[in-house]
Amino acid sequence: MKRESKTQYALLGILSQCEMNGYEIRKYIESTISFFWNESFGQIYPTLSKLEKDGLIKEWEKTDTNGKKKKVFKVTRPGLEEFRRWMDESPIQTNKRNELLFKVFFGRHMNPKLLVEQLEGEINKQKQDLKALKVFQKELKTDWDNHPDNEYWNLTLEFAEKQTMLNLDWIQKVKGKIKEK
Repeated sequence: MKRESKTQYALLGILSQCEMNGYEIRKYIESTISFFWNESFGQIYPTLSKLEKDGLIKEWEKTDTNGKKKKVFKVTRPGLEEFRRWMDESPIQTNKRNELLFKVFFGRHMNPKLLVEQLEGEINKQKQDLKALKVFQKELKTDWDNHPDNEYWNLTLEFAEKQTMLNLDWIQKVKGKIKEK
């Protein structure tokens, strides 16, 4: 059974925040929501074209602070209505695919030394994610304190921080058990 792509809704949501081009959308994802959502350039650009064709976003030329013109996308009223409809009607679905858990579950089929190396890599990634979350939390407190979405953003960051700390603790425990063998 093929899963429905949610990329279009992610882009509509992001563009409901601010006008951006494809590159800026990718950077926005990396700096804000990458701990729970990711989109590649290969997903972003074709979806932007489809959304524009469907009248859900509009491309226009904008002059930046340096006087340079650039093309950006903004969500249209029908696009915002479609995004809100999806938010209201679509049931919450969490991603059930987790390669880390998959490799641990079938770990006896893997070279233990390689599994430990991969776990160490994941430990480093989790530590980097915690640092990035702290930076984003600080930015929200200083630069975005009065934004109407601030409370929602902070709740999401709280979950991400707790989940990351839980992951880090569990991965270190698994690594220790495998090294004991």
